[in-house]
Amino acid sequence: ESAVSALLDWLSRQRPTRNLCLAGGVALNCRANAVAFEGSPFTRMFVQPAAGDAGTALGAALCAEPPETRATPATGAMRHAYLGPRYGSDAIAELLTGAGVPFRDFRGDEDGLVAAVAGALADGRTVGWFHGRMEFGPRALGARSILADPRREDMRDRVNSKIKWREEFRPFAPAVPEERAEEYFVMGRTSPFMVDLFTVRRPDVLGAVTHVDGTARVQTVNAAVAPRYHRLLEHFGALTGVPVLLNTSFNLSDEPVVCTPVDALRTFLRSSLDVLCLEDVLVDAASIPGELREAAVEEHRFVAGAGLQQGGELYSFF
Repeated sequence: ESAVSALLDWLSRQRPTRNLCLAGGVALNCRANAVAFEGSPFTRMFVQPAAGDAGTALGAALCAEPPETRATPATGAMRHAYLGPRYGSDAIAELLTGAGVPFRDFRGDEDGLVAAVAGALADGRTVGWFHGRMEFGPRALGARSILADPRREDMRDRVNSKIKWREEFRPFAPAVPEERAEEYFVMGRTSPFMVDLFTVRRPDVLGAVTHVDGTARVQTVNAAVAPRYHRLLEHFGALTGVPVLLNTSFNLSDEPVVCTPVDALRTFLRSSLDVLCLEDVLVDAASIPGELREAAVEEHRFVAGAGLQQGGELYSFF
Protein backbone atom coordinates (compact mmCIF):
# COMPACT_ATOMS: atom_id res chain seq x y z
CA GLU A 1 0.00 0.00 0.00
CA SER A 2 2.83 2.39 0.84
CA ALA A 3 4.63 1.56 -2.40
CA VAL A 4 1.54 2.09 -4.54
CA SER A 5 0.76 5.34 -2.71
CA ALA A 6 4.28 6.59 -3.43
CA LEU A 7 3.96 5.66 -7.09
CA LEU A 8 0.66 7.51 -7.42
CA ASP A 9 2.13 10.55 -5.69
CA TRP A 10 5.00 10.56 -8.20
CA LEU A 11 2.64 9.96 -11.13
CA SER A 12 0.35 12.83 -10.16
CA ARG A 13 3.31 15.19 -10.44
CA GLN A 14 4.17 13.96 -13.93
CA ARG A 15 0.76 14.50 -15.50
CA PRO A 16 -1.89 17.20 -14.93
CA THR A 17 -4.83 14.78 -15.24
CA ARG A 18 -6.92 13.64 -12.30
CA ASN A 19 -7.93 10.42 -14.06
CA LEU A 20 -6.09 7.26 -13.06
CA CYS A 21 -5.97 3.91 -14.91
CA LEU A 22 -4.34 0.83 -13.38
CA ALA A 23 -3.35 -2.52 -14.91
CA GLY A 24 -1.06 -5.42 -14.07
CA GLY A 25 -1.37 -8.04 -11.37
CA VAL A 26 -0.74 -5.60 -8.52
CA ALA A 27 -3.84 -3.70 -9.62
CA LEU A 28 -5.93 -6.70 -8.52
CA ASN A 29 -5.08 -5.87 -4.89
CA CYS A 30 -8.32 -4.08 -4.06
CA ARG A 31 -7.22 -2.80 -0.67
CA ALA A 32 -3.96 -1.35 -1.97
CA ASN A 33 -5.91 0.37 -4.75
CA ALA A 34 -8.42 1.84 -2.32
CA VAL A 35 -5.84 3.10 0.19
CA ALA A 36 -3.58 4.59 -2.46
CA PHE A 37 -6.40 6.20 -4.44
CA GLU A 38 -8.05 7.78 -1.41
CA GLY A 39 -4.74 9.37 -0.38
CA SER A 40 -3.89 10.60 -3.88
CA PRO A 41 -4.83 13.75 -5.84
CA PHE A 42 -6.68 11.62 -8.40
CA THR A 43 -10.46 11.87 -8.44
CA ARG A 44 -11.43 9.09 -10.89
CA MET A 45 -9.97 5.59 -11.11
CA PHE A 46 -10.39 2.77 -13.64
CA VAL A 47 -8.88 -0.67 -13.06
CA GLN A 48 -8.58 -2.87 -16.12
CA PRO A 49 -10.77 -5.93 -15.31
CA ALA A 50 -8.22 -8.39 -16.72
CA ALA A 51 -5.43 -6.68 -14.81
CA GLY A 52 -3.26 -9.80 -14.58
CA ASP A 53 -1.45 -11.96 -17.10
CA ALA A 54 -4.55 -12.26 -19.30
CA GLY A 55 -4.56 -8.52 -19.81
CA THR A 56 -1.24 -8.62 -21.65
CA ALA A 57 -3.34 -9.69 -24.66
CA LEU A 58 -4.76 -6.16 -24.74
CA GLY A 59 -1.28 -4.65 -24.58
CA ALA A 60 -0.17 -6.90 -27.44
CA ALA A 61 -3.20 -5.84 -29.49
CA LEU A 62 -2.43 -2.17 -28.85
CA CYS A 63 1.20 -2.63 -29.87
CA ALA A 64 0.08 -4.26 -33.11
CA GLU A 65 -2.17 -1.35 -34.03
CA PRO A 66 -0.83 1.42 -36.29
CA PRO A 67 0.19 4.62 -34.49
CA GLU A 68 -2.73 6.62 -35.89
CA THR A 69 -5.21 4.15 -34.42
CA ARG A 70 -3.52 4.18 -31.00
CA ALA A 71 -3.69 7.96 -30.97
CA THR A 72 -7.46 7.98 -31.48
CA PRO A 73 -9.27 8.82 -28.20
CA ALA A 74 -11.68 6.23 -26.86
CA THR A 75 -15.32 7.04 -27.58
CA GLY A 76 -16.89 5.28 -24.62
CA ALA A 77 -16.32 3.42 -21.38
CA MET A 78 -15.79 -0.33 -21.13
CA ARG A 79 -19.18 -1.52 -19.90
CA HIS A 80 -18.59 -5.25 -19.45
CA ALA A 81 -16.04 -8.05 -19.68
CA TYR A 82 -18.29 -10.77 -21.12
CA LEU A 83 -16.00 -11.47 -24.06
CA GLY A 84 -15.41 -15.23 -23.86
CA PRO A 85 -17.18 -18.24 -25.40
CA ARG A 86 -20.84 -19.08 -24.90
CA TYR A 87 -22.78 -22.32 -25.33
CA GLY A 88 -26.31 -23.11 -26.43
CA SER A 89 -28.99 -24.68 -24.25
CA ASP A 90 -29.85 -27.36 -26.82
CA ALA A 91 -26.29 -28.64 -26.93
CA ILE A 92 -26.11 -28.55 -23.12
CA ALA A 93 -29.31 -30.59 -22.82
CA GLU A 94 -27.86 -33.10 -25.31
CA LEU A 95 -24.67 -33.25 -23.28
CA LEU A 96 -26.49 -33.96 -20.01
CA THR A 97 -28.73 -36.56 -21.62
CA GLY A 98 -25.73 -38.35 -23.07
CA ALA A 99 -23.96 -38.26 -19.72
CA GLY A 100 -26.98 -39.71 -17.91
CA VAL A 101 -27.54 -36.59 -15.79
CA PRO A 102 -31.18 -35.79 -14.89
CA PHE A 103 -32.17 -32.15 -15.28
CA ARG A 104 -35.12 -29.74 -15.17
CA ASP A 105 -35.68 -28.06 -18.52
CA PHE A 106 -36.56 -24.34 -18.47
CA ARG A 107 -35.95 -23.59 -22.15
CA GLY A 108 -38.44 -20.90 -23.07
CA ASP A 109 -39.25 -20.14 -19.42
CA GLU A 110 -36.66 -17.73 -18.07
CA ASP A 111 -39.00 -16.46 -15.35
CA GLY A 112 -39.42 -20.00 -14.08
CA LEU A 113 -35.68 -20.60 -14.14
CA VAL A 114 -34.88 -17.40 -12.23
CA ALA A 115 -37.61 -18.13 -9.68
CA ALA A 116 -36.31 -21.67 -9.12
CA VAL A 117 -32.71 -20.52 -8.63
CA ALA A 118 -33.69 -17.62 -6.36
CA GLY A 119 -35.82 -19.98 -4.28
CA ALA A 120 -32.95 -22.44 -3.90
CA LEU A 121 -30.60 -19.64 -2.82
CA ALA A 122 -33.15 -18.29 -0.32
CA ASP A 123 -33.41 -21.80 1.13
CA GLY A 124 -29.66 -21.77 1.82
CA ARG A 125 -28.60 -23.88 -1.15
CA THR A 126 -25.43 -23.14 -3.13
CA VAL A 127 -25.64 -22.72 -6.90
CA GLY A 128 -23.16 -23.09 -9.73
CA TRP A 129 -24.29 -20.40 -12.19
CA PHE A 130 -23.29 -20.73 -15.87
CA HIS A 131 -24.75 -18.24 -18.35
CA GLY A 132 -23.73 -16.38 -21.49
CA ARG A 133 -20.24 -15.43 -22.52
CA MET A 134 -17.45 -16.16 -20.06
CA GLU A 135 -15.83 -13.22 -18.28
CA PHE A 136 -12.45 -11.89 -19.47
CA GLY A 137 -10.12 -11.73 -16.48
CA PRO A 138 -9.88 -13.39 -13.05
CA ARG A 139 -13.10 -12.08 -11.46
CA ALA A 140 -16.35 -14.03 -11.69
CA LEU A 141 -18.97 -11.50 -12.77
CA GLY A 142 -22.10 -13.61 -12.98
CA ALA A 143 -21.29 -15.69 -16.04
CA ARG A 144 -19.21 -18.42 -14.37
CA SER A 145 -20.03 -17.94 -10.68
CA ILE A 146 -20.81 -19.82 -7.50
CA LEU A 147 -23.70 -18.04 -5.78
CA ALA A 148 -25.02 -18.25 -2.21
CA ASP A 149 -27.02 -16.39 0.42
CA PRO A 150 -24.83 -13.60 1.90
CA ARG A 151 -26.96 -13.24 5.02
CA ARG A 152 -25.87 -16.56 6.50
CA GLU A 153 -22.77 -16.21 8.67
CA ASP A 154 -21.84 -19.85 8.17
CA MET A 155 -21.97 -19.60 4.37
CA ARG A 156 -18.43 -18.25 4.05
CA ASP A 157 -16.96 -21.20 5.94
CA ARG A 158 -19.20 -23.64 4.12
CA VAL A 159 -18.22 -22.46 0.65
CA ASN A 160 -14.53 -22.23 1.53
CA SER A 161 -14.22 -25.63 3.17
CA LYS A 162 -16.83 -27.74 1.39
CA ILE A 163 -16.86 -26.28 -2.13
CA LYS A 164 -13.78 -24.17 -2.89
CA TRP A 165 -11.42 -26.24 -0.69
CA ARG A 166 -9.43 -23.20 0.43
CA GLU A 167 -8.43 -21.35 3.61
CA GLU A 168 -11.27 -20.24 5.88
CA PHE A 169 -10.15 -16.58 6.03
CA ARG A 170 -10.65 -16.00 2.31
CA PRO A 171 -13.44 -13.45 1.74
CA PHE A 172 -16.21 -13.48 -0.84
CA ALA A 173 -17.66 -10.68 -2.90
CA PRO A 174 -21.23 -9.36 -2.97
CA ALA A 175 -23.15 -8.73 -6.18
CA VAL A 176 -25.92 -6.12 -6.03
CA PRO A 177 -28.16 -4.36 -8.57
CA GLU A 178 -26.47 -1.13 -9.59
CA GLU A 179 -29.47 0.97 -8.58
CA ARG A 180 -29.63 -0.59 -5.08
CA ALA A 181 -25.91 -0.54 -4.25
CA GLU A 182 -25.92 2.58 -2.06
CA GLU A 183 -28.47 1.00 0.26
CA TYR A 184 -25.93 -1.60 1.36
CA PHE A 185 -22.49 -0.11 0.58
CA VAL A 186 -20.80 3.29 0.80
CA MET A 187 -19.88 3.70 -2.85
CA GLY A 188 -20.28 6.95 -4.77
CA ARG A 189 -19.52 5.17 -8.05
CA THR A 190 -20.34 1.94 -9.85
CA SER A 191 -18.07 -1.11 -9.68
CA PRO A 192 -18.96 -3.52 -12.51
CA PHE A 193 -15.66 -5.41 -12.47
CA MET A 194 -15.31 -6.18 -8.76
CA VAL A 195 -11.92 -4.48 -8.41
CA ASP A 196 -12.71 -1.86 -5.72
CA LEU A 197 -13.31 -2.05 -1.96
CA PHE A 198 -16.24 -0.29 -0.32
CA THR A 199 -17.47 -0.01 3.27
CA VAL A 200 -20.46 -2.23 4.07
CA ARG A 201 -23.38 -0.30 5.53
CA ARG A 202 -25.10 -3.39 6.98
CA PRO A 203 -22.43 -5.88 8.07
CA ASP A 204 -24.98 -7.39 10.44
CA VAL A 205 -27.08 -8.37 7.42
CA LEU A 206 -24.26 -9.27 5.02
CA GLY A 207 -22.03 -11.31 7.30
CA ALA A 208 -20.84 -13.79 4.68
CA VAL A 209 -19.46 -11.10 2.34
CA THR A 210 -18.11 -8.55 4.84
CA HIS A 211 -14.36 -8.72 5.43
CA VAL A 212 -12.81 -8.28 8.89
CA ASP A 213 -12.20 -4.57 8.22
CA GLY A 214 -15.86 -3.93 7.38
CA THR A 215 -15.32 -3.71 3.63
CA ALA A 216 -16.40 -5.77 0.62
CA ARG A 217 -15.26 -6.15 -2.99
CA VAL A 218 -18.56 -5.13 -4.56
CA GLN A 219 -19.87 -5.92 -8.03
CA THR A 220 -22.65 -3.61 -9.22
CA VAL A 221 -24.85 -5.31 -11.81
CA ASN A 222 -26.43 -3.28 -14.59
CA ALA A 223 -29.78 -4.52 -15.92
CA ALA A 224 -28.93 -3.72 -19.53
CA VAL A 225 -25.51 -5.38 -19.41
CA ALA A 226 -26.40 -8.58 -17.51
CA PRO A 227 -30.21 -8.86 -17.59
CA ARG A 228 -30.61 -12.43 -16.29
CA TYR A 229 -28.10 -11.95 -13.47
CA HIS A 230 -29.80 -8.67 -12.52
CA ARG A 231 -33.21 -10.36 -12.60
CA LEU A 232 -31.93 -13.09 -10.27
CA LEU A 233 -30.73 -10.49 -7.76
CA GLU A 234 -34.09 -8.75 -7.89
CA HIS A 235 -36.01 -12.00 -7.40
CA PHE A 236 -33.78 -13.03 -4.48
CA GLY A 237 -34.39 -9.59 -2.98
CA ALA A 238 -38.13 -10.01 -3.37
CA LEU A 239 -37.95 -13.30 -1.45
CA THR A 240 -35.55 -12.23 1.29
CA GLY A 241 -35.64 -8.42 1.44
CA VAL A 242 -31.91 -8.30 0.53
CA PRO A 243 -31.10 -8.03 -3.21
CA VAL A 244 -27.49 -9.12 -2.69
CA LEU A 245 -25.79 -12.44 -3.45
CA LEU A 246 -22.48 -13.94 -2.41
CA ASN A 247 -20.50 -14.38 -5.62
CA THR A 248 -17.25 -16.28 -6.11
CA SER A 249 -15.60 -17.86 -9.11
CA PHE A 250 -16.91 -21.20 -10.35
CA ASN A 251 -13.89 -23.43 -9.73
CA LEU A 252 -12.22 -25.55 -7.09
CA SER A 253 -8.98 -24.61 -5.37
CA ASP A 254 -5.94 -24.51 -7.70
CA GLU A 255 -8.11 -24.95 -10.79
CA PRO A 256 -9.03 -22.38 -13.45
CA VAL A 257 -12.50 -20.93 -13.63
CA VAL A 258 -14.82 -23.23 -15.60
CA CYS A 259 -15.25 -22.30 -19.25
CA THR A 260 -17.29 -25.04 -20.94
CA PRO A 261 -20.40 -26.91 -19.78
CA VAL A 262 -18.20 -29.98 -19.27
CA ASP A 263 -15.90 -28.00 -16.97
CA ALA A 264 -18.95 -26.87 -15.01
CA LEU A 265 -20.45 -30.36 -14.75
CA ARG A 266 -17.16 -31.94 -13.73
CA THR A 267 -16.63 -29.31 -11.04
CA PHE A 268 -20.21 -29.71 -9.85
CA LEU A 269 -19.83 -33.48 -9.53
CA ARG A 270 -16.59 -33.15 -7.56
CA SER A 271 -17.86 -30.48 -5.16
CA SER A 272 -20.60 -30.08 -2.58
CA LEU A 273 -22.63 -27.62 -4.64
CA ASP A 274 -26.37 -28.17 -4.33
CA VAL A 275 -27.61 -26.93 -7.71
CA LEU A 276 -26.08 -26.41 -11.14
CA CYS A 277 -27.66 -23.92 -13.53
CA LEU A 278 -26.38 -24.48 -17.08
CA GLU A 279 -28.02 -21.82 -19.23
CA ASP A 280 -31.69 -22.92 -19.29
CA VAL A 281 -31.48 -26.22 -17.40
CA LEU A 282 -31.06 -27.05 -13.71
CA VAL A 283 -29.30 -30.05 -12.21
CA ASP A 284 -29.95 -30.98 -8.58
CA ALA A 285 -27.12 -32.69 -6.71
CA ALA A 286 -29.61 -35.04 -5.08
CA SER A 287 -30.54 -36.45 -8.50
CA ILE A 288 -27.01 -37.34 -9.61
CA PRO A 289 -26.43 -41.11 -9.96
CA GLY A 290 -23.90 -42.30 -7.41
CA GLU A 291 -21.68 -44.01 -9.95
CA LEU A 292 -21.38 -40.83 -12.00
CA ARG A 293 -20.30 -38.77 -9.01
CA GLU A 294 -17.81 -41.45 -7.94
CA ALA A 295 -16.29 -41.51 -11.40
CA ALA A 296 -15.90 -37.74 -11.40
CA VAL A 297 -14.42 -37.62 -7.91
CA GLU A 298 -12.05 -40.56 -8.24
CA GLU A 299 -11.02 -40.25 -11.86
CA HIS A 300 -11.66 -36.50 -12.33
CA ARG A 301 -13.39 -37.17 -15.55
CA PHE A 302 -16.60 -38.46 -17.06
CA VAL A 303 -17.62 -39.56 -20.52
CA ALA A 304 -20.53 -37.87 -22.26
CA GLY A 305 -21.89 -39.19 -25.51
CA ALA A 306 -22.40 -35.77 -27.00
CA GLY A 307 -20.60 -32.92 -28.70
CA LEU A 308 -21.12 -29.20 -28.59
CA GLN A 309 -21.38 -26.95 -31.62
CA GLN A 310 -19.72 -23.61 -31.10
CA GLY A 311 -18.14 -21.28 -33.63
CA GLY A 312 -18.41 -23.84 -36.43
CA GLU A 313 -16.30 -26.40 -34.58
CA LEU A 314 -17.39 -29.59 -32.85
CA TYR A 315 -16.16 -30.04 -29.30
CA SER A 316 -16.14 -33.59 -27.94
CA PHE A 317 -16.25 -34.13 -24.21
CA PHE A 318 -14.26 -36.54 -22.07
